[in-house]
Amino acid sequence: MTALALDLITRTRVSLFWWLVGVVGMGVYVVFIYDTLGDVQRIADFYDQLPPALREFIGDADISTIDGWLQAEFMSWVPLILAIYGGIFVAGSISREVEQRTVDFVLGLPISRMEFVGSRLLVGMWNVAVLSVVVFLVLTIGVSLTGHTVHAGRYALASLNAGLLGVALLAAYAAVAAFVDEQGRVTGVTLGVTLVLWILSVALQAADAPMFIRWLTPFEHYHSAEAMSGGSVTIGALIVLVVATLAASGLTLYWYNRRDIAT
Repeated sequence: MTALALDLITRTRVSLFWWLVGVVGMGVYVVFIYDTLGDVQRIADFYDQLPPALREFIGDADISTIDGWLQAEFMSWVPLILAIYGGIFVAGSISREVEQRTVDFVLGLPISRMEFVGSRLLVGMWNVAVLSVVVFLVLTIGVSLTGHTVHAGRYALASLNAGLLGVALLAAYAAVAAFVDEQGRVTGVTLGVTLVLWILSVALQAADAPMFIRWLTPFEHYHSAEAMSGGSVTIGALIVLVVATLAASGLTLYWYNRRDIAT
């Protein structure tokens, strides 16, 4: 599996690089524009007039502070970015391999199906972790360069929560890719599901849905606003994400090992 994983890391390093460039560019822009906003309190007053459900979803933070600003304009979008990356990654590294028949050659070697798909899961999770670490570095270094107080612990906790959510969604999307061989279809399904779940989270909050229903949506387990404001992330939310990752990964490995791969 190690050789498969290293090969995939090599083949995906260019695309990962451009994703990193995009994340860094977005983060740097949000960090450095803060001091050019002028009357930040006026922006904060406008933000306070937004619907409560939307404020809660974005992160009900005090955007008159730089950490609150970073939460509203950057950290609230990070899980969506990671989810989109995860869907595109599994479509290209799992479904495309079957669609283009390259999996036939790989499985013709002394490599098991579980090793093949397991390497895809591991590399995808590694890449999401890299993106999450870069998010933390952008916040820490960027805020330091602007002269504001750096709250590295807050940024680390928020980035960890985003990374765990991104990994959980990647594992779930890998399960979809294990069932569907067409790269284009998997990409469309995962992107569509991501947007539906994103919108559903807002709708459930706006409808004040019972908490047990909201807990069924993955984005409900993202609490960067609490972390960025100096609070703590509910340990239960992190545990749910870890359990979901293990369950989805297990399903992916089980089904890919049993399914028929047409030749």
